[in-house]
Amino acid sequence: MQIKISQVSDASRSRRALLKGVGWASVWSTPIVSSIVLPVHAQTSAAICETDSTVGGPLAGNPSGAATCQAACEFEAASEGAELCDVRETSTGSGTDCSCDLDLPSS
Repeated sequence: MQIKISQVSDASRSRRALLKGVGWASVWSTPIVSSIVLPVHAQTSAAICETDSTVGGPLAGNPSGAATCQAACEFEAASEGAELCDVRETSTGSGTDCSCDLDLPSS
């Protein structure tokens, strides 16, 4: 069945005229899919670091002998087989306290 242009409604004619006037390339339409959730094994961005354990204490006298909180926390993460999520330093009257957020490996 063919539809002749004379059978097309006025609204359709107006829409066609508008589309011809602005060009097909510049017409925006609503996407069919607004978002896609990928399974964890298919994601290409960096994994989310979820804190399972927070460790820390005074920088002076830490087991690794590190001079910075970053180095001390990296040592702690490596010794636990964990991913280091965050490092925080707090100045105290007696020195610096370190706090290390670790994402422990799944069991």
